[in-house]
Formats: sequence, C-alpha cells, structure tokens
Amino acid sequence: MERVMASDRTLATFARRWPGRVLAAVVLLAIPAVMLFRSLNGGTYADDSWTALLMTGALALAYLVSRRLIPTVLVGALVVGLTAWTLSPSLADSRIGDAAVLGSLDREAGQGMLAGFQDLAVARVDLDSAHPVRFGGLGADETTLMEVGSLTKAMTGLVIRDAVDRGELRMDIPVSTYLPQLAGSPAGTVTLNELVTHTAGYAEFGAASLRRALWGAPLGQNFLGTGLTQLLQEAREGTLPTRGAYAYSTLGAAIAGQAAAAAAGMSYPDLMRTRLFEPLAMTHTVIEDQRSLVPGGRSKSGLRVQPWLLDAYAPGGGAVSTTGDLARLATALLDGTAPGLAALDPTTATDMTGTHIGDFWHVSTRDDGRTLAWHNGQTGGYSSYFGIDRTRGMAVIVLSDIANPAAYDLGVELLAGHD
Repeated sequence: MERVMASDRTLATFARRWPGRVLAAVVLLAIPAVMLFRSLNGGTYADDSWTALLMTGALALAYLVSRRLIPTVLVGALVVGLTAWTLSPSLADSRIGDAAVLGSLDREAGQGMLAGFQDLAVARVDLDSAHPVRFGGLGADETTLMEVGSLTKAMTGLVIRDAVDRGELRMDIPVSTYLPQLAGSPAGTVTLNELVTHTAGYAEFGAASLRRALWGAPLGQNFLGTGLTQLLQEAREGTLPTRGAYAYSTLGAAIAGQAAAAAAGMSYPDLMRTRLFEPLAMTHTVIEDQRSLVPGGRSKSGLRVQPWLLDAYAPGGGAVSTTGDLARLATALLDGTAPGLAALDPTTATDMTGTHIGDFWHVSTRDDGRTLAWHNGQTGGYSSYFGIDRTRGMAVIVLSDIANPAAYDLGVELLAGHD
C-alpha cells in the first residue's frame, strides 16, 4: 500500500513539473534560435553568428548547474554581453604618416565614422599636388599587408580586359570555350561579358561553399577554400534564374578569372603577378590561395577570423596588398599607364542608383556630378575601399583589419573631402 502511495506521489510531482520543464526547454532553445534567425535575416551571419553558439553553451551549462530558468537566462545574457564587449574592436592609438591624411581621419572620427575599426591604413593620390601620394594610418602604414577581399575582382577585371587586348579572350562567346568542363551546363553558355557585369545569373556563392559557411563562419573559419574541380561543379549546378539582370556573384567572378588564366595558359596567381602586379611594381601584392600571408583579422563583432585562402575562388577575393601598392595601381589608372584601362568604362546598369558597371568596376555618378570608379571588399576579417575620380586625377584607398562594411562609407567621405 505504501509503495502505491509513493508511486502516486511521484506521478503527481511529475505532472506538476513537466510543463515547467517543457517551458524551460522551449525558452532555452528559442533564445539562440532567434539570435541565429536575426543573424541570417540581417545578413550578418558571418559576423555575429558566434554569439548564438556561445549563448547555447552558456545556457546549457547554467541550467545544468542551477535548474532554474530565469537565473539561467540572466547568466547567458551576461556571458554573451561581456564577451561581445571584451572583443569589440577599439581604434588604434598609434598615428603614422602624413599630417593632412591624419587630419582627415580626425575629422571623420569626429563624425563617428571610425567607430568599429581597429587598425586603418589610408592612401590619398592627387596627380596635380606637389606631393601626389600621401599615406596615413592608425596602427598601420603603407607597408601593412591586409586582405582586400572583393577589390580583387576589380584587379581581375583589368587583367581580363588586357587579355582581350592581347587577343587571348573574347567577351562575347560562351565561357565553356575556355573552361570546357562547363560544356553542357547552363553555366557554360554565359559569356565573359555577362560574368564581368554580374548579369550571368550565377549565385553569389556555390551551394557547397554556403553549406561550409553554415558551420565554419560561427567558428571564424575559412570556408571558401575550394579547388578548381569543386568550383566548376558548383557553377555547373546553377540554373541561372536571374540571367540578364544585375546580381552580384563571387562565383561568377571566380569563373571569369579562371577562364582568363586558362586562356593565357597559366595559373590565376601567375596571371595576376605577370600581367598586373609586376608591371606596376606592386611588390607586396600577392594572391593568397594556398598559404596564409597575413595574420587573422577580426569580424565587426570582434571574433578572431582565419585568413581566407580561397584557392579557385581567388579571383573573387583572394588578393592581399598594402596601401603603398594600391596607390601605385591608382596612379597608373589615373595617368593611363595601367593595363586593361577599358575595364573602367561603364557598360551595364546595376541595382544601385546612379551606378553602372564595366569589367567588375562600378562607376557611380554623385549628386554633385562627379563620377567615381570604385570597388570595395571584405573577407571574414578585413575590409577595403578603392575609389578614383579620373576627371580630377584623385584617388583614396582604405584598408582595415576589421571586416567592417563602413570602410566603403569612410572611403567615399575621404574622397569627397579630398579637394
């Protein structure tokens, strides 16, 4: 009889407690799930998805210890909040270089434009000035090597146009002419002209690379180290749903660069070295495709990120450079000595107001009537901006060791104020 009564009490206790346990489980799962959803929906997954992973671990450990929901949630919020605050980038104190450039950075800092940065290197070019090239930086100088991300696309565009001038490439025939592995797929039917204007209909990244990003990005890992065979397979799988309309594609840029390399009979890194970097004495600029050439940078939220070794994806974002080398490139573009200059001629409308595109180069007409040719870039831990005003003979370059999209806004402001 006593055993029956004890059993009844156990069942009654369970009946009272199980709704609370279910509620606790739902809440503890929902919090990181909502954080992940916001990260994905806001386009910041590569930057801040690590906070959802940290929250999951903190909630699980705190609940195992306390078995109480509210204290667990408070502990999780405290752990994530303190970690994010600790990792948050702070602007470097050391000031290096030209006083005028540093003065410009001071003015931008006063407007809040330098929030979220750490080390910054800036170059200004003005062909009509007594000092045509000036450098300045906070924690970095004109020799500091950084990943430039998608600015690589713009440099690839110059080399592609140079290959056309050499008679190695045609822009109006199927890309499978140069990459026969794409024959028989929709991806092989597009032209180089469609690829360099982002109108080929390619996805931004291949499906396999995106799957790697889902688990790699929260851990700060490089997820774009794709070999040529895998890159071509990712392209072959595409159905080109947006063909004919502007849709930015790193996959398409990678295919274009690899096609140019195949047509020239050399690897992509060798193509860029012999056709652009060496002719312009860009001695510190290299394609980072097989081994790390820079220390890991940080995401905007402060997570330490591995260098991006892009392998076959390198034409879409694999270059590392300095403001010193990029100032040489800007000078050559402004004085007309760079190869492939026609890449800067706009041919196709984009989805950005007042902006057309040439061979990967965006060309924007500002409200004040000035026309700027530009490209920006971002990897997991670095960001960049390169803009030139060909009419006035001016350029501004910004490199940062934080993956902060505001590098574009900072570059635009510095170029606008460069009188």
